[in-house]
Amino acid sequence: MWHGDTAVAERACDGAFAAVAGIEALMSYHNPDSELSRLNGAQPGEPVDVSPHTWWVLSQAACVHRASEGLFDCAVAPHLEQAGFLPAVTSPLETGATQADVLLPAPGRVVKRRPVRLDLGGIAKGYAVDRAVAALRAAGVPAGCVNAGGDLRVFGPRTLRIDVRDPVRPDRAGAAVELNEAALATSAGYFSERTDTTGSPLTPIVDPRTHRCIDLRSSVTVSAGECIIADALTKVVALSADTRHPALERFRARAWILTVAAAAARH
Repeated sequence: MWHGDTAVAERACDGAFAAVAGIEALMSYHNPDSELSRLNGAQPGEPVDVSPHTWWVLSQAACVHRASEGLFDCAVAPHLEQAGFLPAVTSPLETGATQADVLLPAPGRVVKRRPVRLDLGGIAKGYAVDRAVAALRAAGVPAGCVNAGGDLRVFGPRTLRIDVRDPVRPDRAGAAVELNEAALATSAGYFSERTDTTGSPLTPIVDPRTHRCIDLRSSVTVSAGECIIADALTKVVALSADTRHPALERFRARAWILTVAAAAARH
């Protein structure tokens, strides 16, 4: 961040980290006491009251789900469990449920139509970045950048050059983006990849059409006004391989794909 008073900047930084921790406490799949875990454990038809933060993330997830014609879907937690990306729970697998089975009848209230287990890892991290930026601005910080490792947002009058990792050599830059008052999110497999029983690589992005984790060799980067949207749309572009997907125009976002072939040609 850029601020002339070190003491004010340090307090602002503490507030930003607290904002991120608050979102983690509400929406962590790994925390059995989180609001997300309580929602996942609720029975179909049972109203669940949640915080404004959780409700907003669910409402934005529903918007991206509709705009992407179902490609973005938070109701894929059971499949991430099966692939080892999330801790397994004892409730049965519900293969037909989608994000559309999560209803938001009123602000702060959620009702599931069917047994659904949600994972908000593909969108809540971006929202945590947005909340950290809001905390910094509220503390009087005029400009800065919040980077949560793949999800980041730049605010204030400064323009920053953001290097995007090379999918073949992630210790090197494969591209650069000039960013001003905007967010950027990247999805790739180089730090999160696992293998299935046949040894094929898998990433924690589930194709809701096949219920399988995809093998994402390339990297996908999306720029949008808010990090919550950029974060979610990387999954849409990764699954569609379309940098002009209609959902991007709906949210005024841009996308880039760094392919392995192009990256290998540079080396």
